[in-house]
Amino acid sequence: MISGALYKNLQDLFGGMSAVTFISVMLGLMLIVVEFFQPAYKYPTYCGVALIALGIVVRMLGGGNFIMLFYMVSFCVTVLIGVHMIMLAVHKKAWLSHSLALKLRRSMQDDGYSYLLGREGVATTDINGTGHMSLDDVNFFVSGDEFIEKGCMVRVVRVDGESIKVVGIYEEED
Repeated sequence: MISGALYKNLQDLFGGMSAVTFISVMLGLMLIVVEFFQPAYKYPTYCGVALIALGIVVRMLGGGNFIMLFYMVSFCVTVLIGVHMIMLAVHKKAWLSHSLALKLRRSMQDDGYSYLLGREGVATTDINGTGHMSLDDVNFFVSGDEFIEKGCMVRVVRVDGESIKVVGIYEEED
């Protein structure tokens, strides 16, 4: 009896769904799934949630009821949880071996970051007060007194506990 009612409600939900609703929900789910596998500063997630919400609103305005709303949200959540579990299972070993926390733990010695003093790396962001540099495939949060463009070489000139200060290395022009 419950499975029959569930089947009828799902049939009503997907049978009466317009193309706009279907495309919005599926495109929204795909954007969120893309964010799982290739993070892009959460913009695909925001767009995906907006598209799913648009699809739900269009479906509700087209003759939906509370049960359809519940099933649409449940469907989206179930798909996203399933894809996330698959992503974790597939990428678990690679994710753990490339974890920034593990790289930092391996690279840090007992005396903090003092081993970085005098070493050179590449600015991975613009450094305008603060930014990031890469050294030995590890990204460090750094500070600097001058503006340093992304991609420029930098040298660590001072280390105070967790604070790393850098200066840009510029080649002298003849």
